[in-house]
Amino acid sequence: MDSTRPHILVIGAGWAGYILSQQLDDTKFRITVVSPHQTFAYTPLLASAATGLFFSRLAEEPIRRAHRHITYYRALATSADLTRKTVTCAPSVLQPDGRDVVDTENLFAVEYDIVIIAPGCVNQTFNTPGAAEHCFFLKTVSDAEAIKAKLLSLLEVASLPTTTREHAKELLHIAVVGGGPTGVELSAELTDLFDEVSKTYPHLAGLPSITIHDVAPEILGVFHAKLKTHALQTFKKHGVEVKTNSHILKIDEGALYTKEDGRIPAGMVAWATGNKQCDFVESLHGVSKGTRLGRVLTDQRLRMLKDDQSILENVYALGDAADIYDRGLPTTAEVAVQKAEYLVNILNSSPSGLVQSPSPFTYKQRRMVAYVGGTDGVIMGKQDWTGEAAWLAWRSGSLGWTRSWRRKAMILASWAWNLLGGREIARR
Repeated sequence: MDSTRPHILVIGAGWAGYILSQQLDDTKFRITVVSPHQTFAYTPLLASAATGLFFSRLAEEPIRRAHRHITYYRALATSADLTRKTVTCAPSVLQPDGRDVVDTENLFAVEYDIVIIAPGCVNQTFNTPGAAEHCFFLKTVSDAEAIKAKLLSLLEVASLPTTTREHAKELLHIAVVGGGPTGVELSAELTDLFDEVSKTYPHLAGLPSITIHDVAPEILGVFHAKLKTHALQTFKKHGVEVKTNSHILKIDEGALYTKEDGRIPAGMVAWATGNKQCDFVESLHGVSKGTRLGRVLTDQRLRMLKDDQSILENVYALGDAADIYDRGLPTTAEVAVQKAEYLVNILNSSPSGLVQSPSPFTYKQRRMVAYVGGTDGVIMGKQDWTGEAAWLAWRSGSLGWTRSWRRKAMILASWAWNLLGGREIARR
C-alpha cells in the first residue's frame, strides 16, 4: 500500500458514506470505510420491499466491489480523537439469526489524514415504553424483511380455525406511527398489498385495516395544503384511518395505547417517525452541535466546526448526522447525496487531495414526492401534481435512486412479473 497517498477514513455507509466510498478517487487516496453493515440500503425502496413488491435484496448495494481498491471494516465507530487523528472502532459481528452484536472486547483504532463523518441517525422512540421491544422499524433491508415476515405470519394466524373473526380483525390491524413520507408510503404500500391478498385470502376479506398515528396536527407536514388534503382524501377512499394529534403512551405485544383512545389492538406497530444521533456523534466533544437534533455543525464547505466556530481542518461531516451552521437543511437522502457529490468533486479535483479553499456547498431543492396508494401520489415542486401522473413520477423516481443498471433492470423485471402474477406475498 502506498503510504504517501492521503488516507481518507469514511465513517458510515448511508447515502453520503456510500457515494463517498464508491466515487472517491482510489488512485489518489487510501480509502477506509467503517460501517456496521456491509451493504447500503436504498431507503426509498424499503416500503416496497417490505410489502413484497420485489425481492428485498434489490433494495441494497454491497460496499465491497471488485474494481474498488478500498479497505472496509464491518464495525461501529465508538469514539474519535480529532487531535491525534484516530478513531476507535468496535467490530459489528453478524449472528446466524440476523442480529448484529457489537464486540466491545476487541476495539481497534484507525488513523487518518482526512476523516469524513457520516454515520447517519438511529431510530428515535422518544422513550416510549415498549416501542423498542415491540415496534417494527424501516431503516434497513433487515427491517423490511422483518415486516414482510410479520405480515405473512399475521395472515396465516388469522386464517387458523382457532382464530375468531374478531381476533383476526385485531391481528390484521396495522398501526403506523408517523405521518411523514416514510409512514405515508408504507401505509400506501400496505393498502396495495391488502387489496391483492384479498384474492389469495378471500376468507379474510374486509378484515385488514391500517391506521396512521401522528402527534402533529397534519400528515406530510412539509407539503402544500392542497397536497395534504389530496392525500387524506385518497387514504379515506382506501379505508386508511388517519389520527393526527395522537399521543402514543406505550406499546404492548398486540396493542398500542394513546392518550386519546386508550388501548388499540394491533397485530403490528410500524414506527416511522423520529431520528436521534448515534452514540458516536453524541460522544464527540469540543465540536459545535445544533440544539434541535444534536447534529454536528459545519461551515458551508462541510468542514466540522469547533465549539468556538473555528474550523477543524480535514474533518468533514455530512448526512443526517450533520448540518451547515445557520442553515437547517432537512435530514433527507437528497441533501446527503448532494453533499456527498460536492465533497467527492472537491477532493478528487484537488491536486494533492488536501483541500485549501474549496467553493461553498449550495443545496438545490428538488421536487418532493409521496405515494398514497393505488395509482395515486403527490408531488410538490415548481408545479404540484397529484393522481396517476404523480404515481408514475414516484415509481420512476424510486427506480432512479438506484445507483446501478443491474438493480434497475431487476426491479423493472420484478414489477413486470407482479403485473402478470401478483406480488411474491400474494401470487395469483
